[in-house]
Amino acid sequence: MALNIGRVAVGEAEAERVLRDAMMELGVPAGEEWSLSVSPNSAAGAWEVSLEGPPRMKNEHIDWEIVHRADATRYRKLFHKAERDPRFVKRALRKLLWESIQFRENPIWSIDPALAEAFEKAVWNELRHEEMKPIQVRFGVWREGPDGMKFVCKVEYASASDRPWTWWSALVRTPDDLRHELQKALVARRKRRAAQALAAKSAAARLARRARIAAAEAAAAAKAVPSITPTPTPLPRPAEQRASA
Repeated sequence: MALNIGRVAVGEAEAERVLRDAMMELGVPAGEEWSLSVSPNSAAGAWEVSLEGPPRMKNEHIDWEIVHRADATRYRKLFHKAERDPRFVKRALRKLLWESIQFRENPIWSIDPALAEAFEKAVWNELRHEEMKPIQVRFGVWREGPDGMKFVCKVEYASASDRPWTWWSALVRTPDDLRHELQKALVARRKRRAAQALAAKSAAARLARRARIAAAEAAAAAKAVPSITPTPTPLPRPAEQRASA
């Protein structure tokens, strides 16, 4: 559906523009409707972000104030001085809105925050279009000598699924490399699922056809059996009737 962005006012024109662009880029999962606003909280010296939308798990978003109501769930979070950065706000919003894509360990943040963000964005851009919920994403760092460094990514279902899927990337150097790897893996997964669905449909059709044939054969056999009417046995005549005869 849509992310309806209302008031975005933090007292800095450039920050407001970047915030609005970042939030427009996020979007929301299919079938969901959200409204969002950002305003200054002078008493706390913070940016106050408020949203209304579908429910989310409180244990996954303990840094948000969450109030469940009949019409919609309301969310509120204060971003204080160290957090008043459009990129930080965008990442917090992405985690809330796209709860189905859960980023876990990512040691790249301690090495290069911009690179870590680029890697997560590359994965998120591909996974948000897939029917996989919820998914967990983890990253690892592979060091090759003093200057060489490669990265690895793992994607898997966060809970039990009737069609589980776990994927490890090859060692990559850039977010683009990882994006291409993930694209190929997702294409292969879609083809495999389509083949499985076709095989299941064919098997169901075969079973239905066999059931129809068996029913038809049973009906034909029932019609072929002749109807046997028993011949009544005549009662013997009394002795005096036989004698007179």
